[in-house]
Amino acid sequence: MKKRGVLQTALWVLAIISYLAAVACGVTIVVVDVAFDDNVIAALMASIVFFAGVGIVLHVLANADLPDISLGP
Repeated sequence: MKKRGVLQTALWVLAIISYLAAVACGVTIVVVDVAFDDNVIAALMASIVFFAGVGIVLHVLANADLPDISLGP
């Protein structure tokens, strides 16, 4: 595994948190389906798509091979 910088590690952690939020929204839909209106179910489905998309983007950025950019010689 390659060495990541601090920011890429933070992005990786945020991607995992985003994936977990998507799973939590899905579990909420399954567990408490009867108590919610259709609007709430639709919002939770949209949240799943959003959190999964954010997780994918952050995961790609965390695994990118970024050059070491420095300002000095």
